[in-house]
Amino acid sequence: MLRASLAQMRLHLRRLIAAGVAVLIATTFVTATLLSTDVMERTVHNAILAGHGDADVIVTGSPTKETLDDVRAVPGVAGADGRQMNGITLSTGTVSDHQAASAVPETPGLRVDVTRGQHPDSPGDVIVAEPVAERLGLEVGSSIDVIADRRGPDEGAERMANTVTVTGIFPDPGAAFDSSIPGVFAHPEDIDAWSASSDEGTYLNIGVVAGSETSPDELRESVASSVGDSGVQVRTAEEYAADVAASFTSDAQVLVAVLMGFGAIALFTAGMVISNTFAVVVAQRTRELALLRCVGATRRQIRRGILAEAGVLGVVTSVAGVGAGIGLTQILVQVLGRLADMSWIPDGINIAASAIALPLLLGTLVTLIAALWPARAATRIAPLAALRMPASLMAGQRTSTRRWVSSALLVAIGAGLLAVGVAASDAGSVGLGIGVGVLGGAVSFLGILLGTVVLVPLTVAVLGRAVRRFSGVPARMAVVNVLRHPGRTAATAASLLIGVTLVATVSVGVSSAQASALDELDQRYPVDVAVGYSLDQIRAGETDTAAFELSTGVTEAVRGVDGVTTAIPLRGARLEASSAESENPARADVSVQGVDPDAARDVARSDSGLEELRPGKVALSAVTASQLGLERGDRMRLGSDAAEVELEVVSTEFRTASVLVTDDDLADLVPDAPGNVLWLGLDATADPAEVIRDIEDAVSAAAGGTTAPAVAGAAAERAEFERVLDMVLAVMTGLLAVTVVIALVGVGNTLSLSVIERARESATLRALGLTRRQLRSMLVMEGALIAIAGAVLGILLGLAYGLVGALTAVGGTWSVTFSVPWGRVIAIVVVVVLAGMIASVLPGRRAATEPPVVALATE
Repeated sequence: MLRASLAQMRLHLRRLIAAGVAVLIATTFVTATLLSTDVMERTVHNAILAGHGDADVIVTGSPTKETLDDVRAVPGVAGADGRQMNGITLSTGTVSDHQAASAVPETPGLRVDVTRGQHPDSPGDVIVAEPVAERLGLEVGSSIDVIADRRGPDEGAERMANTVTVTGIFPDPGAAFDSSIPGVFAHPEDIDAWSASSDEGTYLNIGVVAGSETSPDELRESVASSVGDSGVQVRTAEEYAADVAASFTSDAQVLVAVLMGFGAIALFTAGMVISNTFAVVVAQRTRELALLRCVGATRRQIRRGILAEAGVLGVVTSVAGVGAGIGLTQILVQVLGRLADMSWIPDGINIAASAIALPLLLGTLVTLIAALWPARAATRIAPLAALRMPASLMAGQRTSTRRWVSSALLVAIGAGLLAVGVAASDAGSVGLGIGVGVLGGAVSFLGILLGTVVLVPLTVAVLGRAVRRFSGVPARMAVVNVLRHPGRTAATAASLLIGVTLVATVSVGVSSAQASALDELDQRYPVDVAVGYSLDQIRAGETDTAAFELSTGVTEAVRGVDGVTTAIPLRGARLEASSAESENPARADVSVQGVDPDAARDVARSDSGLEELRPGKVALSAVTASQLGLERGDRMRLGSDAAEVELEVVSTEFRTASVLVTDDDLADLVPDAPGNVLWLGLDATADPAEVIRDIEDAVSAAAGGTTAPAVAGAAAERAEFERVLDMVLAVMTGLLAVTVVIALVGVGNTLSLSVIERARESATLRALGLTRRQLRSMLVMEGALIAIAGAVLGILLGLAYGLVGALTAVGGTWSVTFSVPWGRVIAIVVVVVLAGMIASVLPGRRAATEPPVVALATE
């Protein structure tokens, strides 16, 4: 029987190719996912190590100078240095950049590799990371100003600046992964001069280099013994990099789980294509199988033969998929390494046994499981009845009452779970809500898949009414053909339904979450950009505030930046604030900004805190409100040497100033308050990150040196948030596209098998006058109808699941704004329908090219 099954596979290999392609795509995806995850982990690992030189052991947990002394005294230690970082501003006079700076280690083995130039060997020399050099246009030998704020424990702040020389450039560090890796290394004397505090305090970490005869593990044990129970953590550099990489990737398990989830979806869709393929192939071979049973083959042998075919197909295509996944990942790594030009990207992939065994096992199992029902169905009909029954009738399926009940029950249970998930999220249990919501979505969608045998034909019937009214004979015949086999049509459309539903759900869910988050950002950070001086460095009531006033040159330079549409000036002062609600209120020195509320509303993205601001009113930041014990509706006092006023609190959530009052109220308190801040509105079409860079450059050029005001705002954060979500959406859509491709393979496969099954029928139509073009048009319309049915149902489900997903994920934190990316939704429908029509081209061509006489003679 096995030989007969293999012979049948060879004979009908063309009919199984599409099913094999579906398995190949899915196993390629799973293999590439596993290998890419390993590449990502090694990339992060190498990047972190590159930022710590050739350290063998790293001590973390805020080690002190005493800890460093103890480490240096350990036998087997060749060198050890602590790392501190200070925030500085690098300025060329026209371009500036904020960076973290650290001292070049005294131990050569702890220094980062320099690709150009050399390490600093005297004060006034620095090395910078490649991105910093590119941003500021620096080369080895370039001069640049360093601006730093130095403040002692009992001293006022002092802004200082000096000019340094770039002596070297090192590769892009792994600072994105490890916050203890700086962008600038300088001579230790310069770092001391730039330090934000006269007290050196603790280190971020201590790097240790082992002697030639000491292994990293031995050194770790020795260092751990020397520091005792001081609260620090001692790890080898490899262990440290692995732990930081794990925290960066959430132990890499979340990413693996997400990607493998997409792989599971692809395999599930492939299984539906395989099951549909075997169902049609088995139906076409029913007479042949009946003859085998008549000559002695048992039902078990028939089933085993069909499963043997599926097993061989699964193994062969899974092996091909694993090979394709390995090749694809290797090419991707090579291309990425050349494009990114980063030394810490691995040269190649590590092929673990699990990356081969798992896709092979999954691909084979999915193929076997998908063939179980067709194998069982092949033996349900008595041999003599099968010999008399036309193959076209055998391909049909009937909808049972049990199926209807099961479908309705699953949808009801799933809907209930989705409601519970939303309620749990609203109650604050977001993790539980998401878990229950995912389960509810899976259960309800399974119920919908069971009901597709009715839903899809019903949708096609509705579409068919329009087709019959406005189309010719081929289109009408296409509607009849699609409705004639509801089971096969539903199975084909179901694979498309999965892909389209997932893409629509992700699009709507991410778009709604994005809109909700941006609305929240607008409420909390209503101003795009603020340029100015902070008053936190002066004491309340001090009158020498001339240094904090924005010059006319700075103001005009900012107004002239492309992308800046509006600039609203604010005046500021440092005043004493207290609550007017108690006899012994808490008092605090606060920064007070005065603004024209009407003008400010032209800049603000949200009126929160501004809509009620007028003389006699005050808006507070949440920190200031908490510090003074004030709530909305309370009254607070602001006092200066000139006067004291009582104001009503109208907001406690304003984020762009500690205390915000009207210009008139501030003038009563401090008549000569300096104009220290500009609120800026940006052009909606401009790139906020680029505009902010241009503003920083303009401010640096106009103010120069130590007088440059700070540039801050939520525009860049808002834009970065949008970019991250857009990237997530693009990646997830790309991953789900694998499912859509597999589904379209199923559409083409179904039409191909339908052409083979209906060869005599097509020949009869040709003999009655149907032209080749009309026959091809009929098959194209069949593919389009199936694709449209799957797309329409998928979009409707995606809208519902996307809304529920947004309510579950962010509804407990923010007010949800339902947003539908109609452009993307329409694009999904267009792409799916076009692809469904394209999938029917080859089957249509095959049906049209066979002469009617030959087809009629075929049994």
